[in-house]
Amino acid sequence: MIFTLPLCLGVMAAATAAQHTGSSENSKDIDMMKMVEVNETLVVLKRKHTQNTTHRCLSAKKQHRESDTQYQYELRARLGGQYYAQTVNVTLDKDQGGVYKSRYTDRDGIKYNLTLKEMDPTGPCFVIFVNKDDGNKGKFLFITLCRNLRKLRSV
Repeated sequence: MIFTLPLCLGVMAAATAAQHTGSSENSKDIDMMKMVEVNETLVVLKRKHTQNTTHRCLSAKKQHRESDTQYQYELRARLGGQYYAQTVNVTLDKDQGGVYKSRYTDRDGIKYNLTLKEMDPTGPCFVIFVNKDDGNKGKFLFITLCRNLRKLRSV
């Protein structure tokens, strides 16, 4: 049970190292369907872009499955003591190598392209490379909320 936290930290260290070497964009992509299978709330543990925002405690939770390649997610963030949420329609597209990547547009019209770069084989940690059409790009480290809170409480 205690294995998940060190593994997440190991994935985070690998992601940080990849960020510094500039290899994250070119590393092997993993099929995004593996992340879409998660029904728990995903919380951003660390991010490497758009760090100047005052929004904190970002999370994503799948709300509805439209089809095998279309889903609705609720994105949440905290600004001060108030939470904000928006629902986005996420579409999964296969690239030329047959790997699914996802995309969505937020309420401000900014387009996001997401690629799964690293993951814990048991599923609680995901490193996502984000490319926004406003020029920002970088990584998110997501962890599943419920599973990891239970494990941290048992330590």
